[in-house]
Amino acid sequence: MEFTCRRCNHITKQKLYRVITEEAGVVLLNMVVCSSCARLAKRLGLPAVKIQSAKRIAKTKDQLMSRRQTARPEPSIF
Repeated sequence: MEFTCRRCNHITKQKLYRVITEEAGVVLLNMVVCSSCARLAKRLGLPAVKIQSAKRIAKTKDQLMSRRQTARPEPSIF
């Protein structure tokens, strides 16, 4: 899936990052950017968080649920 960076307007298929800044509870900046703009934001001291795809999140949740189900012992009847 292609994405247009909200800062540099380049089309990219790389990982996406969200840059958010807040002051006194008010969001001042909320942008989804490419990896190179995320590096620039980090150099400027802004937090840049990698965005995970919905497929990856669902897969991770499925893996966690399967681990939980296999790790639980069977309840005893006695």
